[in-house]
Amino acid sequence: MGELVAEELNEQEDMTLVAGVESPGHAAIGSAMGNAPVIADSSEFPEADVWVDFSLAGTASDHIRLAATISKPVVVAVTGFDDNALRKIGIFAESCPVLIAPNLSVGMGVMDRLVGDTVRLLGDQFDPTLSELHHSTKQDSPSGTALWLAEQVETEGKSVQITSQRAGGAVGEHQMRFVGRDEELVITHRAFSRQAFSRGVPRAVRFILNKKPGLYSIRDMYGGG
Repeated sequence: MGELVAEELNEQEDMTLVAGVESPGHAAIGSAMGNAPVIADSSEFPEADVWVDFSLAGTASDHIRLAATISKPVVVAVTGFDDNALRKIGIFAESCPVLIAPNLSVGMGVMDRLVGDTVRLLGDQFDPTLSELHHSTKQDSPSGTALWLAEQVETEGKSVQITSQRAGGAVGEHQMRFVGRDEELVITHRAFSRQAFSRGVPRAVRFILNKKPGLYSIRDMYGGG
């Protein structure tokens, strides 16, 4: 994802990638990511306007804590945070703007809004179910995106059953089914490549750059909040 994000940012006229960050001892340290150097996570980070994190939940939590100490805006494209980690992130967000983005794809940003509107329009005559498919090495189940979509349903007072599958190299698929007595409505988002996620990074950076400290979601970004 780091390489894909670097490619995406290098295509933007209004932003420049300052550095890539890898775990200490990683073979890529000292090499280049696009036009930027790859540095160790233990190093002092160079000056930048926004941090973008595509790591893992534990590492991302450490980065958010560090960002809070210097009031640095941060985009966190990571899933798998437990309740305790989310509580701590909420505290860190009092000192810096934090965008939690389990899925940065444009299509998913639209699907999230469609799901909310559909629940409201269909009411109690249809039962929602959600299935998701990811690659076999994905650690969290259900995915952060699935939980995010389920939250849209639950906000409207409905419960939703989530089915998770992990198989092969599947990039990511989320399917929301609204099943009625005589018909059903299906909304599906399917990512063909990981570039679907990296393409949303520039928009996320622009969104969070001048925000006040606080915890933000992709729903805020696509909803204009």
